[in-house]
Amino acid sequence: MTMDARKVYNGIVLLTGYLQRLYVFENILHQLNIPRDQDRLEKVKELLDDSLAMLPLFEQTKELTETQVKKLESVTAEVEKLMATYFKEGQISFNEKLAYVGSTLYSEQHVNLGILRLGKVFQVEVNKDFEMRVKFYEERTKFIDTIVSLMKKNQQVEEKAMEIIEMWYENVAKNKNNIMNDIRMIGQLIGF
Repeated sequence: MTMDARKVYNGIVLLTGYLQRLYVFENILHQLNIPRDQDRLEKVKELLDDSLAMLPLFEQTKELTETQVKKLESVTAEVEKLMATYFKEGQISFNEKLAYVGSTLYSEQHVNLGILRLGKVFQVEVNKDFEMRVKFYEERTKFIDTIVSLMKKNQQVEEKAMEIIEMWYENVAKNKNNIMNDIRMIGQLIGF
């Protein structure tokens, strides 16, 4: 168990967090019948499944094979391409804002849980803030699921709920550069 193994694990968690972001984004758009490339959703799902499949073995061995490193490098390159078209320029509908907010919350939840798992796998203490955020993300992702379900059924969404989505979207938009820049850390952490 080396510091490098923890960094690699963190890199995989970050990579799968981006894949989670892309998957939830595409899935919400799909559910709300917003025109998108259907192949994109399937591609992201496949990349996410492939990347997540590496974690159980890595948790046991604390090492990646050369083939796994190359696969993760390839997946990271795909994620960079997909993220290059994640943020839309110009006018953004409420449903699109909902997709951005939902994908961000699910991504952050995924990374938070991954960091907690890292603590267990490597038997290291993790900042208590990560444990406290579990309920925070559970509540917010349930809220997103409820709003998506209402929108999908063409049911009325309360004004207050719409204001919350708008406020959360503004936060995502403000953090656009950080979201895009963090992708670069993946290769440094995994080692390619």
